[in-house]
Amino acid sequence: MEKLILWGKNSINDAIINKFPLETIYVNSTKLSQKLQQQTTVPVHIKNNDFFNEITNENHQGIIAILKYFPIHELNTIQRDKPQNVLVLDHIQDPHNLGAIIRTANAFGISHIIISKDRSADITSTVLKISSGGFIGIKFIKVNNIVAALKRLKNIGYWIYSSALDKTALNFDKLEYNKPSVLIIGNEAKGVSQPVLNQSDVIVYIPQYGSVQSLNVSVAAGLLIHQITKR
Repeated sequence: MEKLILWGKNSINDAIINKFPLETIYVNSTKLSQKLQQQTTVPVHIKNNDFFNEITNENHQGIIAILKYFPIHELNTIQRDKPQNVLVLDHIQDPHNLGAIIRTANAFGISHIIISKDRSADITSTVLKISSGGFIGIKFIKVNNIVAALKRLKNIGYWIYSSALDKTALNFDKLEYNKPSVLIIGNEAKGVSQPVLNQSDVIVYIPQYGSVQSLNVSVAAGLLIHQITKR
């Protein structure tokens, strides 16, 4: 598995504050090194800019951190934490879409995301970069079987909402969403799988009025997440 890398002062500062498992931090100045050593016990090393430019062509701001690992949680975390809204990603495969959805989920207060272990984009440095720090504060849960996970969540009182172009689907912004709720976003090409739809209490759709009859999955996710998290 590739080493996960964070860069930029804000992302790494957030990771330190939230006690992310950082292995090493690299900086390009003594001043920044001294400041960080007052904030964290993570080893800090000074490197020249050539070192940073070899690792990434992004705006690293002279600071890069290597993660020991990315924290993954068990499904029973949801039963313990009792979040009002849970996001389930049914085989999202594009890392850019995954990162964008994570960013949006964080912005609207989603704290728990379930993703499938197989046939899904993994958490990579690209995903973390696209999320713009959105992964901080979110608990990620990987499951072998989404249907089995949904059955467990239904047993503890969660309402299951899926997005699909289905004849039984209801307009997503005309509903009162029951709580606690699970929102399922489907694969870029195939949407929410039929076995997952079969577990849904309500299927919703986003009405569209132009000649284009589909939205990018991260855009659709943004609309749905905003709606289901309204207070």
